[in-house]
Amino acid sequence: MTPQGSTARIQFIDVARFGTMALVFYGHFIERIMLLKNPAAAAQYKFIYAFHMVFFFVLAGYVARQSDLYMAWGKFLTDRLLSRLLPFAFFTVLFMGAAAVFPGDFLQLELPSIQGYAKGLLNTVFGIPMFCVPSWFLLLIFSVEMVHYAVYRFLKSDAAIVIAIIVFYLGGYLFNWQFDLFNPMKGRVIGWNYLFIHEAIIMYAFYLLGVYLRRVGFLLENRFPLRLTGGAIAMFLVVLFTYRLNSGHFSFPLYDAVVIIFSSHGHVVWFALTALAGSLMMLFAARALPAWPPVAWMGRNTLILMCLNGIFYHFINPPAARWVVAHLPGTPVVVFGVGCAVTVISLALCMPLIYLLNRWVPQLVGKPKAAGPLIGPLCNAYLAPFEPQGKGSDCHVYPKV
Repeated sequence: MTPQGSTARIQFIDVARFGTMALVFYGHFIERIMLLKNPAAAAQYKFIYAFHMVFFFVLAGYVARQSDLYMAWGKFLTDRLLSRLLPFAFFTVLFMGAAAVFPGDFLQLELPSIQGYAKGLLNTVFGIPMFCVPSWFLLLIFSVEMVHYAVYRFLKSDAAIVIAIIVFYLGGYLFNWQFDLFNPMKGRVIGWNYLFIHEAIIMYAFYLLGVYLRRVGFLLENRFPLRLTGGAIAMFLVVLFTYRLNSGHFSFPLYDAVVIIFSSHGHVVWFALTALAGSLMMLFAARALPAWPPVAWMGRNTLILMCLNGIFYHFINPPAARWVVAHLPGTPVVVFGVGCAVTVISLALCMPLIYLLNRWVPQLVGKPKAAGPLIGPLCNAYLAPFEPQGKGSDCHVYPKV
């Protein structure tokens, strides 16, 4: 257990972050195979997407600092603009430049061309980040954190938090199902999806779940590895035997799966069940596994990894998937094996890029208080006037990532 007042990181959260990022890399690759009409890839995609993006919000809530809520509104907003939206803009510009040099798949944009860049920028501002699709998460977590700043100060007890989780989940689900604000299949892209505010309502429920788990000290105490492994297996089986039941209620029916970017959640009960079971599975597994230093290091850099995944999403995965479908059997074992191999190679290739970005421009990739050789700190570190301690508190000891 992390001692009270300790400045040590909670290592299993870093492991959990890395594991979830590995699922992002894996899921984006098999998505390309799925789009080439491979049923094995479609089943694996549906399984992963049942919980993996939701789990990022659970983790974000688990490490949320209560001290942030005592910052003045302007300072809090500035902090989030620099640590969330500035990296989004930075990677957007990088990928816009890459698109001018390397051929890639940018959601039918004609690049490089003036028309293609104009349409892409318009969609990026008011809809979907066309030049680096995986960076959409930064927009949504920004909005979720804005909701948290406004709401959490009024939740004075565990019971209030549990009630708020239910209210935000049901309210967000019904709102998105009723209005279906952002749906490319219905031409609803421009103007309706700014910062994913509509999706922040339901995702805040899972963020609050993470806050609650930290408040009650979930998994902070030392646990028995065998029990943790058993818990992870049990939750895996829950997802395995229920994820297919979430079908027929998706607002984005092109994919018969949960797609958070399109607010396509499926059935109100099965979505919640598989998302919760999958999140617990990842937490149990991360707590049971050793924090291997390279894994923990990449877990500390998930913001950078999320955006670097755009390299593979736009440039590498499409031709690689076409080659796999043309030359290899489309069986579940082959799809799984190839997906794992591509994921491992992709993550390994990202490691030197993470190092270089942290070394030269940390301020542009989520660390605005850092000093670098090219740019000085964009804002000063602050000392919170109040920082509760202990396992029942909401404080965490993480630098922002």
